[in-house]
Formats: sequence, structure tokens, C-alpha cells
Amino acid sequence: MKNIYVTLCCTFIIHSLVYSQENLVLTTDRDIYIGGESIWFTINNLSEQTQENSDLSKVAYIEVLNSANTPIIQQKLFLANGTVSSVVSIPDSVSTGNYLVRTYTRWMSNYSPDNYEVKVISIINPFANNSLPKQRDISESHNVDQHKSKKFKIPAIEGWKSTYNNRQKVKLDFDVKDMNWKCLTVSVVKKCLYQPVSISMPSHNETPVIDENIKVPEYRGEIIKGRVLNTGTNELVVNEKIMLSFLSHNPILEFSETDQNGEFVFEAKRFGKQEMVIQPYSTDTTLLNYKIELEDNYSGKYSGVELPSLSLDTMQVQRINKAIINMQINTIYASHLPEVELADSIEKSNAFYEEAENTILIDKYIDLPTTEEVVREIVPYVSLRKVKGQYEFRVYEEKSIYPKEGGTMTFVDGVPVRDANRILAIEPKYLEKIDVINLNYFVRDENLGRLVLFYTRENDMGNMEFDHRIFRQIHEGFLNSYKYNSPDYSSEKQLNSRLADYRNVLYYSSFNNVDDKSRVNLEFYTGDDSSEYTMIITGVNSQGVKEVVTRSFVVE
Repeated sequence: MKNIYVTLCCTFIIHSLVYSQENLVLTTDRDIYIGGESIWFTINNLSEQTQENSDLSKVAYIEVLNSANTPIIQQKLFLANGTVSSVVSIPDSVSTGNYLVRTYTRWMSNYSPDNYEVKVISIINPFANNSLPKQRDISESHNVDQHKSKKFKIPAIEGWKSTYNNRQKVKLDFDVKDMNWKCLTVSVVKKCLYQPVSISMPSHNETPVIDENIKVPEYRGEIIKGRVLNTGTNELVVNEKIMLSFLSHNPILEFSETDQNGEFVFEAKRFGKQEMVIQPYSTDTTLLNYKIELEDNYSGKYSGVELPSLSLDTMQVQRINKAIINMQINTIYASHLPEVELADSIEKSNAFYEEAENTILIDKYIDLPTTEEVVREIVPYVSLRKVKGQYEFRVYEEKSIYPKEGGTMTFVDGVPVRDANRILAIEPKYLEKIDVINLNYFVRDENLGRLVLFYTRENDMGNMEFDHRIFRQIHEGFLNSYKYNSPDYSSEKQLNSRLADYRNVLYYSSFNNVDDKSRVNLEFYTGDDSSEYTMIITGVNSQGVKEVVTRSFVVE
């Protein structure tokens, strides 16, 4: 009866989700890039029913694919209130040509890849073998994005000028009251780098098959799913409780139990690159011979649409050559210039145990030759004892009714380590601090006992010998969100600085909940390049359709 109930509930939930399809909207700062430059982008997750920001999926995946559907960039992003803005760097080893940028959620990957949000960009790499794109006569026609030919209403802009000087402040006020836009992105780039390319994606809006292999939405964070096999027998390991942790000074600890298919599921919200450790909860790993296989959350499915070849007119190639020079100049001066990319939301999470009752900072004490002496001499409430020739940590609380009851769990850089001898072999010079939780600690329904947590200075487990029977690998967490930081030339010193400023992108920003506002303000400074620039204004209307309008100005 219980299984029938669970099945009915799951079927109802999945059925509801089928009718809660997501619509990702992708906006990039421009269309043409140079190898080694960065792509600024914004992703909005909109509900197909309401066109409001959707809270169904918290994770978006973005990929840049070449003509052979080989990813040259893959990143995952955390959607805060249904949106994220960030930046990715283009490898300087890519070939010149057109590339497909696509974004989707885990839930969307149950459908055909024809439903993913896509955009064609062009990359010119002057250092690659095929550095020059195909050139055509200026009179030849070429494909342009449908937004370029379709006329949309242009918002009233106060403060607009057709001409600006070098390093001059541009301050604009948009009247968006009657635009019927849900969100808005504004980019200002060299005009030669704006050339939208259109492709026709087939309509493919089928219902996913409801079975045990369906990928559920990542409602709270990234889903880390895999299975455990016994390498000796190649059989699935079932009903085994396992733990997930990361090498971090702000660790998490998650538990899962393998099902009849040997599968486990965790949820995590980690930013940046960290080492991930998955291991059994069992206190003794010496007899274990497990292999863990992780499921790839990237789609792995590709549309049959062919990318058009990159073709530029001779005049545009000349202008792009100047943009290439700009990029090289800015690269030379990059170490002396203010950061253009500012992290907008580096995630700062607390350790799973929040705060320790006792924290021992190793530098506050005299140097001791071994970690064993450190524990015995300066760590309160912690004792060492030998059981069958092996050391064990024991934490006690003198004020407790049962001061010596309850086990002790030990960690190094947030990773559970059962073997005390491995911890004691760490040289004290590698240690930064030791946290002690001297009362039984619970994670959900798991009683971990008392906790002793060792942290190294480099967050690398020091010189400890790691148990290679335990799964450990680099995990690519969420890419941080970033905001574009325009240089400031408001003071005489900054205005007269001799540091060259040859940015190909003068401004990039996104604005959400535009329908609740009447005006949007923005300001930025021009650079040292005397050239023509295009302001690209991309609004998403109440039907979830992008409306793109442009205006150009000259910097003299």
C-alpha cells in the first residue's frame, strides 16, 4: 500500500511538472569574439505559463559547441530568483568559426535538445591556423538575426548623444514604463562585433517519458547522482549508507543510501572548483572494494542543426583587425588596470556545524613536533587512547551527565577520516586550526557523536596519506555570478592616466522585474578607442520573446 501511495504521489508530481515547462532566455553581450576574450551573458528562467521568473530549477547549464558538437566550454550556474549573469573566458586555442551557445536545465534535458535556448556566436582567433574567416564582397547579402530586421518599439532614452569624447561619462535614463518587458539587458560594444546570425531550430515540444530514468528538476541545488559497484564481483552495492563531503573550510556533510540499483542521490550547492569525496559511512574501509560511477548532468544530446560557415565582408574584417589590436593592448595592460569582472555573489556558506564550541588556532601556541602532542597539550576535551594498537580520538564533556558516552567523528578539511593514525601523521606545520564539538551532533537523523575537525593552511589535507579506496575527484561547482565593472574617470588623476583603455565592450548589465519599474538608469565611461559603438538593448516581453533594438554612437 505504501509503495502504491508513493508511486501515485510521484506520478502526480511529475504530471504537474510536465505542464510547468521552463523557458530559458539567453542574452550575450555581442555576436563576434576574439580568441581569449570573455563572453558576458545573462540567463533568465521563465515559466511558460506566466512568463514570470520560474523557481522550478535552481541550476542552469551553459555550453559552447563547435560544428562537431564538441563542447569548448561547459559551466553550471546557480539561478537566484530565476536569473543569473556571469562571464566565461574563450580558450585561446579555439579555431576561427561559428559556435553554438546553448543553455538548459536538468529538467529540460528530458526533452529534445531542439527545445534548448541557443544562439550562434562567431569566434576569430588570429593565432590559430585558420585565423582568417571566409571573406565576401561587401555587396553580398548574408543571414542576419530576425531581430535585426524586425522593428520593435524603442524606449525613450534621456541623455543620449550621437558623439562622445574619449574617457567621457555616458549617463542614460530609459523610460520602460510602456515597453511591456519583464527583464532587460544592455550592452555597448564596438559596432563591428555586432552581427547576429540566424538559424532555424525545429519545433519539438514532446512530453518526456515518465519512468525511473527521468531527470527531476534541481529544485534546491545541484543533484549529484551515481551508483556504487563492487570491483571484485562487479555487482551493485545496495542498501549502503554513504557520505558526501568537500575539501573546504566551510564543509558540508550529506548522507544517502544506495537503492536496489546501487544508486545514490545527493544535493549540493558549491561554488568554484573543489575536491569532492564520496565514501561509505562504515567505520571500517579496509575490506571495501568499491567503485563509484557518477552521472553526467550535462545533456549529451545534440540537435541536428548545422552551423552556417563564418563569412565576413572585407570592410568588417578590417574593422575586426582593429578590435584584435584592442584586445592585445588591453591584455598587455591588464595587470595594471582595475578588474572589469567583479564577483557579484561569491557564495559564503557556513560549515555544516555552524560554529564550534572550541576553536584552537595553532599559530597562537609554541611549535610542537607532532600532531599527537598538539592534541594532548593544547586541544581541550579531546583525549587519545589506543584500542588494539590503533589510536582513537575521544571527546568528553565534563559537565555532561554522561561525559564519556557517545562516539567521536574526526575530519580533515571537512572530509571524514576514520583512521586516527593518518591524522596524527600530519605535520603540525600544515595545520591552521582545530575545531571541537564536545556534545553529540546530529545531521538530520544521523547521530555523528562528538566532532574533532582538523583544518590545514592550504586546504589540501596537508601531508596526510589519503585512503585511495575512497572516491575523490575535482568537482566543478557553480560559476560565480559577475557584474561588469566600467573604469572610473571621474577624477583628474584617473582621466589623465597613461594606462591604455582599449575595451571592445564598454558596458554590460541586466535588469530584472522591469515591469515593476518606470525608468532604468545606467552610466559608464568610454575608452581610448576612437570608433563607432552599438548599444544593444534586449528586452524580454510578456510572451517570453526577445525584442532587440540598437542605437549607435561615435567616440572621437
